[in-house]
Amino acid sequence: MKRTHTFAALLIAVYAVSTGAWGQKVYRCGASYSQTPCPGAVTVEADDARSPQQKAQADRAIARDVAAANTLDKARLKEEAQAAAPTIPNTKSSKTKTAKSKTRAKTKKVPEFFTAKAAAEKEKKKN
Repeated sequence: MKRTHTFAALLIAVYAVSTGAWGQKVYRCGASYSQTPCPGAVTVEADDARSPQQKAQADRAIARDVAAANTLDKARLKEEAQAAAPTIPNTKSSKTKTAKSKTRAKTKKVPEFFTAKAAAEKEKKKN
């Protein structure tokens, strides 16, 4: 999943560089923003005013928050699995029970399913 996020971020960055996204003007039209001017539009400065040190600090904080979120997510999944464990049947023990019941069925000659049959008439043997 981490590779997917990295690939997506890289793809977005390459796309932004190829379109020249940092050189476009942004216009404020009332309560919305657009790349095309509207009547009475106000040009908004959309450049990143942070220094490289501030950006690096923000990137480190984001990485720390993502790591903390992943840790919490793993802990939550583990707790959910432990809570659900008693309700999930153990497949290993159910297989042994099935094997035991099959061997009992073979020894007792009990059919697996009930089938209704008419009473059989006994044939008289000729002497």
